Amino acid sequence: MAGQTISVDTAGQMLTKYTDYMTGLGVNMEEQTQSVSFSIGPLMHWLNSVSADSDEIRIFMGAYPDGEPQAGRTTVVLWPYKDGSPAESTTEELPPFNEGQGRP
Repeated sequence: MAGQTISVDTAGQMLTKYTDYMTGLGVNMEEQTQSVSFSIGPLMHWLNSVSADSDEIRIFMGAYPDGEPQAGRTTVVLWPYKDGSPAESTTEELPPFNEGQGRP
């Protein structure tokens, strides 16, 4: 299943299974970030800027650090990788991407 599209039904089942799993751990999912959305334009601009020096994008779970306006909220970090390590251009490490909108 990796590296290909999946059906809407399968995606829905995955989301339900995750919610059931978290609820079983005692997490109130009404108070947790359940998705993070990105506007297509900025996301595509970033993907295009890192694609020449990357061979994969890893999506990490994260939480905003203290001092940030969203401190304590969970999010995702999209990080370009090349050959199993954070990707670099000829001059510097390529920047990860975030600032999606958490829901709820």
